[in-house]
Amino acid sequence: MDIILISSKDNKRINLRMKFAFVILACLVFIAVLVLFFYNITIFTSHRVDKRKFERLNQENQIVRAEISRIEQDIADLAILIDSLEQYDKKLRTYASLNPISNDLRSMGVGGSSILHNAEGLSTNVYSDLASLSKTLDHLLSRSRLQEESFTNIIQYLDEKKFLREHTPSIIPVQGWFMSGFGYRIDPFTGQVKMHEGLDIAAPPGTPIIAPADGTVKFAGERRGFGLTLEINHGYGYTTLYGHCQRIKVENGEKVNRGDIIAYVGSTGKSTGPHLHYEVRVSQIPVNPIHYILTPSITD
Repeated sequence: MDIILISSKDNKRINLRMKFAFVILACLVFIAVLVLFFYNITIFTSHRVDKRKFERLNQENQIVRAEISRIEQDIADLAILIDSLEQYDKKLRTYASLNPISNDLRSMGVGGSSILHNAEGLSTNVYSDLASLSKTLDHLLSRSRLQEESFTNIIQYLDEKKFLREHTPSIIPVQGWFMSGFGYRIDPFTGQVKMHEGLDIAAPPGTPIIAPADGTVKFAGERRGFGLTLEINHGYGYTTLYGHCQRIKVENGEKVNRGDIIAYVGSTGKSTGPHLHYEVRVSQIPVNPIHYILTPSITD
């Protein structure tokens, strides 16, 4: 291969003779150097990127670990709170005469696996911490649901008891004097021994008669022997009757609450004077009303 160099000053010519193989070799060396240069630049750049990525991941890892520590503390506080709620639950159940929840049921196991999704990129320590947190949270969640159900049962039970108390006759229906009690007595009109199924309370005519418990008016009107009579259904098998009334203030089907004025003392029907004939029945069986007068009045 000939290479001719021409000088512009003295118009001289220089002929260089080079072998073709040498030229090819020189080109290959140049290309190799060029490739190596760009490769080194790429590696250098990549290392800088990897270093920045490593620093960012390291920073994120520190943040994650700090957050895990905070969550662990929150979980510990939550466990303490649930423990105190369980102790409170035991006291409430004792107060409400309900059976306590067994320790075996409270320490119920949590089924299933705690394997985390997409955990391939996590370190062993981080994976272990997260798996432990997941298991603890599952257990606390189960305990919380059990406690919620227990509190719901207690509230329902106490509401039912409150409803029962409100519908159980427990106060004297009229302020007056006990004249004739429950049991056998001589009938003032026939002179014969007869069962007296109520309590006679003497009071001035027009004295207000109040409902001894919540209920619904079952009957209001004239009844043989009792004159103007009122009967209230309180539920749970309880009914009360008020005889010899002067006037009835409520109507059939009307709902009344304990302490409401329902009628007024009179002397209608077979009566020797103004008084209230008061009966209490449980499942249609007459019982002694004195046992259902727990307080003298609604305010006591």
